[in-house]
Amino acid sequence: MYTYSTINFYELTPAQLCDVISQKFHVPMEMAASQIMSYFELERQDDPTAPAAADLQQLLFHKMQGELLQVIRKEATILFPMIRNTQPHNDGGGYIQQSAFDNMQQSFQKISLLLQKIRQVANNFLLRGHWSNYYKICVNDMCMMEQLIQQYIYVEQNILYPAVLKSGNTCVLQPGNKENIDHNASID
Repeated sequence: MYTYSTINFYELTPAQLCDVISQKFHVPMEMAASQIMSYFELERQDDPTAPAAADLQQLLFHKMQGELLQVIRKEATILFPMIRNTQPHNDGGGYIQQSAFDNMQQSFQKISLLLQKIRQVANNFLLRGHWSNYYKICVNDMCMMEQLIQQYIYVEQNILYPAVLKSGNTCVLQPGNKENIDHNASID
């Protein structure tokens, strides 16, 4: 019998959250994105069963991957070291400026919008029997990656960044809540 435990992100310190986010989200998202892109770059060329929309999926996914990797690098090299090495102010304030959070918000919105467009183009990730196993795995991986990214964005926007902001006034985007997505946001 296996015992499963759930991480209660609210019980972790900001420094611990950075470590958990790096391991639970950053590493798996990078690996999944790499696997998905390897299908598009290697297998897709020889896969006559993939729909024509796969080309658009590849373009959108590549754009989303670029945005996501940029966020991960920014956190790994700038924000997380700052959070780990800074003590909160005595007045209860946090570690980072509102402008840093706002910048991350914009990136999260772009990623969320791209995920929404990928889901649209992929017909809500519904699999077709005539597709190759490789393409089915790719579509399934995109669906699982979308869920992982939504969890990641939720943890960051609702737990980590509110805990480390110098200003307590934030407006957070709930992943999956289409009403909170700025549909005029550019994905360029």
